[in-house]
Amino acid sequence: MSFRDALRSKEFVVSAELPLTPATTRESLISDAEMLRDSVDGFLLTDNQYGQPHMAPAYAAGILKQNGFAPLLQVSCRNRNRIALIGELLGAKATGVETVILVNGAILPEGYSPRPNAVMDTDAKDLIATAKLINADDGLANGEELLIGTSATVHIPPADTTPVELIAKADAGAQLVVTQICLRMDVLRRYMEYLVTHKLVQRFSVVVSVAVVASNELAGWLRDNRRGTIIPDDHVEHLAAAGTGDTGVIEYTAALVREIHDLPGVAGVNFAVAGDLHLIPEVIAASGISG
Repeated sequence: MSFRDALRSKEFVVSAELPLTPATTRESLISDAEMLRDSVDGFLLTDNQYGQPHMAPAYAAGILKQNGFAPLLQVSCRNRNRIALIGELLGAKATGVETVILVNGAILPEGYSPRPNAVMDTDAKDLIATAKLINADDGLANGEELLIGTSATVHIPPADTTPVELIAKADAGAQLVVTQICLRMDVLRRYMEYLVTHKLVQRFSVVVSVAVVASNELAGWLRDNRRGTIIPDDHVEHLAAAGTGDTGVIEYTAALVREIHDLPGVAGVNFAVAGDLHLIPEVIAASGISG
């Protein structure tokens, strides 16, 4: 089943990021995906996250597709010029990679050496519009129509404001939004109420990113290095209340997933990479949802 089919047929979808590193091989990628095959509906492949070079996400997506998995291919404006970005979209469509997540791309971390230049020949809204044009033109590429996704940062909206950026992305053709990591339900609840009020959940599916965060050290690292991450300051106290070791982490995260499942307007959850993948199926099982 494709990720688009899952969105259409299921009340709640589940995706997970697969870590891409300089050491990733075809075998290790398939092994990671096999670990989660029965738990998730799709696999998100990020585009040189944290500025780290690794196997091109498009190649990783092709490997997953060939082995019966549903890849979600992130494409960043930071790393390629307009011609290369269009080539990436055409290649995805022609090889059967149906879901693309189109983003601007985060600023590279300080201290990265030798420091590459960010390209930014276009932006996410323009790239979304380009993907929509590719879908509309039968002469550009064979293959399935692209499911066009993008990203958003969860926040408490200021009073009397309008989600201008997300409206513009919806107008450009976005059909799916995968948020940044949010483990604070009070913030997420306010944000989803905002999207529901402005009828954006009728225009695209919203998938909320979470992470299995087992320590304050990991929580701090994510906040420092992953843009838009929201984790409660008292995260470890919440874990301690849930129990000890992996059991506490699993129960705490599963409870969050259940709350997210029940929020109006949320179509699914995405597990961001934050440590060992083996805990993700256990969290999903403990939450009572199914991928």
